Amino acid sequence: MKRARELVVKKAREALEASDGNKHEAALLLQVWADADDALFRALAAPLMRNLTALAIQREVSGDQTKASAKSTKQRAGRIPEADILAALGSKQGHAITSNRSAPPPPQGSARHKQAVSILAAAYRRKP
Repeated sequence: MKRARELVVKKAREALEASDGNKHEAALLLQVWADADDALFRALAAPLMRNLTALAIQREVSGDQTKASAKSTKQRAGRIPEADILAALGSKQGHAITSNRSAPPPPQGSARHKQAVSILAAAYRRKP
């Protein structure tokens, strides 16, 4: 493990020296070297391996869930014939969204609040 870290540090320094301190170019150069050198590639990827494997499992699990939800969506969509959907879209009768529940009345202001609003209104009425 220590040897792998030393290899990465050594190659990173070499890449920075070769690119005159340009971080972006050094990173690209290190990537090219890692593609050609399996030991360097493994040394770079080793710290990330636990996260990479967890990500692969997570993607597979969520992929299965996505497939299952897509299947259930297709089954639900299969229940409504396309002709009914097209007829509903083409009809001139609109569907309104309504609620049977009535809205609660607005809260009553306190006497102090009513007095403050009255004073403000009177102040604006006096200005020409």
